[in-house]
Amino acid sequence: MRRLRLFIASFLLCCWLAGCARSTGRIPTPVISPVPTQPPTQTAVPEPSPTPVAAPDPTPEDAPAIQAQTRLAWFYKPPRSGNLAAIAHGYQFFILTRMDERERDALRGLGVEAPILQYLLFDEVQDPGSCLEQPNHNQVAEETGDFCELRQQHADWFLRDAEGNVLSNDDGYRLMNPGNPAWQAYWLERARNSQENLGWQGVFLDNVEASLEKRRQYGSVPVDYPDDASYQAAIEENLRFLYTTYFQPEGRLLYANIIALEDREVWFRYLQYLDGAMIEDFAAGWNGEYSNVYEWEAQLELAEQTQARGKQILLVSQGDEFDHARETYSFASYLLINNGNAFFRYSNAAAYNENWSYENTSLQLGAALGARYPVGSTWVRDFERGQVWVDPNAHTAGIEPSP
Repeated sequence: MRRLRLFIASFLLCCWLAGCARSTGRIPTPVISPVPTQPPTQTAVPEPSPTPVAAPDPTPEDAPAIQAQTRLAWFYKPPRSGNLAAIAHGYQFFILTRMDERERDALRGLGVEAPILQYLLFDEVQDPGSCLEQPNHNQVAEETGDFCELRQQHADWFLRDAEGNVLSNDDGYRLMNPGNPAWQAYWLERARNSQENLGWQGVFLDNVEASLEKRRQYGSVPVDYPDDASYQAAIEENLRFLYTTYFQPEGRLLYANIIALEDREVWFRYLQYLDGAMIEDFAAGWNGEYSNVYEWEAQLELAEQTQARGKQILLVSQGDEFDHARETYSFASYLLINNGNAFFRYSNAAAYNENWSYENTSLQLGAALGARYPVGSTWVRDFERGQVWVDPNAHTAGIEPSP
């Protein structure tokens, strides 16, 4: 009888515990296996050691896959090798410079249907050293004698410091006042002429500054814009004038390389008057270093939000041609956030006219099955035919097709 009472008591206790478990709704948290650590065959990337965490909610069966095929960007001059066919067939976004019209038209003859943009410096003109010298064609004052005419007849258009000195960049480029309406009109007239008379389909603006950081590096701040807010407001107004006066009404594209970015809200203020923008030090940073994890994450979020607003983004990673681990890290970072409106280039600012080719950019991973998600210190994204992971702490990455 005593054994029977113990059995009944045990049975009732088990039933009560089971009921409590059901009433609280607590179920064991599923744990995923670590991200595969086998490096891709085309590179020698160190193995990461992510800490397993709970798997993200599964993608609903009726959620559409994200069509995020790899798209590469070419700029700013024709390839040094002269192999235009490789560029036409290997890239999906194109920027060339005035005097490259012959190569531009050859690309179109090779089947390029995407718009080809004209590279122009934003608010810079070149002093060629003499009124009789031919300036570079990468800016609107491209005719012989243009700089001398601007200096003599429109001295108030130049950007100056408190001592009256004209602000300069490298290679004899002088800065113009972005908030001067007469300069804005001059720039647009020159750009319009080359666009319409030479068959271009839009403009890519280089060196659109988002702060005074670069001016401080050069040791002088413009007297008209003593703080970031005033400088940003003048540049934003310049972009608004160009975009709403000409580019948007005429159906021509306007892109920009936004530099010296310290506040990403400025990026989006400028972006409302652009069709897309560039980050030129994406993921890997300049001069061989890597961005820290916070900078890396901020760039990825910026790229995601830019695409979510219906704009395009060009992500350029700097590195050496044969640094395959760095290229894999940069390209995998791009794959984590490409939602269909992002373009990629791994190159070096001194080698933009060289066509570096990498096997991993041709991998057929299929559509992305969802957004990136964290696994310990690693970020992961699943594709129809593979997986991509990046560890921004260790600066390692893997691009792994399914067997």
